[in-house]
Amino acid sequence: MIDCQERKDGAALTPAPLKVLVVDDNQASALTLSWAIESWGDEVRTCFDGLSAIDTARSFHPDVVLLDLGMPEIDGLSVARTLRADPRTRRCKIIAQTGWGDAARRRETAEAGFDLHLVKPIDFNVLQEMFELFRLMPAR
Repeated sequence: MIDCQERKDGAALTPAPLKVLVVDDNQASALTLSWAIESWGDEVRTCFDGLSAIDTARSFHPDVVLLDLGMPEIDGLSVARTLRADPRTRRCKIIAQTGWGDAARRRETAEAGFDLHLVKPIDFNVLQEMFELFRLMPAR
């Protein structure tokens, strides 16, 4: 419960920044998304392939992973499965960011452990609102 003094201060209502990992083999897309997220005050790491995404996630411990599906070598579905199997990363929110939005692909992402499925181009306003909700969630 928030008392009147906390409401006046606003300090109790200021959530901590998110730790976000952006993964996309399209470097321009990944960097644009990363810059937007940084402008919202969140801490961002950017990777351009699945293997480095797994390594970075294990050391960075992100709250949110924005993960492209169609990448060379290791695709986003395999990355998500790996993150879900690892105790260090299993609790993060994993969001698919992909050009594929059909029902079969959405089922695949859900089965691989993704929390959400966004179709490119990503609407930054929708993403920012999602992040605002994530910041308010307990036990990150």
